Amino acid sequence: TVQEIFLFFSVLLCTQPSLHTAYPCQSVCYLHTVSITQVTMGEGEPAPAATPPAIKIFISGNSGSKEISTSQQKITMIMKSLGIAMDVVDIAAPGTEEQRDFMRAGAKKKEGQRFALPPQLFNGEKYCGDYDDFDVAN
Repeated sequence: TVQEIFLFFSVLLCTQPSLHTAYPCQSVCYLHTVSITQVTMGEGEPAPAATPPAIKIFISGNSGSKEISTSQQKITMIMKSLGIAMDVVDIAAPGTEEQRDFMRAGAKKKEGQRFALPPQLFNGEKYCGDYDDFDVAN
């Protein structure tokens, strides 16, 4: 916006001594910039409303199964097209062991599976289902 550009320009003039010859200023410029900052930051405005918890979709970024990859893509595509907030968690990524354990503990596993496989959907802490459940509900 115009105020943001003015703010940037004011800060640049006050922090770059070489520009003082083109636009001489002293500490007054800094004080003026602070007052502009307070106005543009929306001081006194109410805090935005809390957003509802996003749907968590647990996926695997390096699944060797074409069926799993296709299911993950379909779920994310449909959720995006419906404008539903989602948090995609790649359980194969480094550092997501805790998330993977959460998914495995809360999700249902199919017959013959050692663990529940992605994609799995949760609404906050509540388990919603896997791809088959999503497909039926859709």
